[in-house]
Amino acid sequence: MADTLRGKITEAGNAVGEAATKVGNKVSEKAEEVKDWAKEKLHQAQNRADEADQSAQHAQKEACEDAKAQGADCHRS
Repeated sequence: MADTLRGKITEAGNAVGEAATKVGNKVSEKAEEVKDWAKEKLHQAQNRADEADQSAQHAQKEACEDAKAQGADCHRS
């Protein structure tokens, strides 16, 4: 415990500095969590888009095969 005013001010400043460091660390941790969450959601969305693309290609291929079976041309522009 500081006996002088200068010592008390120094201790108070150190306490504020430590608290600010703790807050900064907590904010940094949360920001990292948000970044990881966003990256995960981006990958999920990309996977869904890839699945939808594959499904559409499959449906188009089946439609073309059906058209060929009926004697139609499936590659018309």
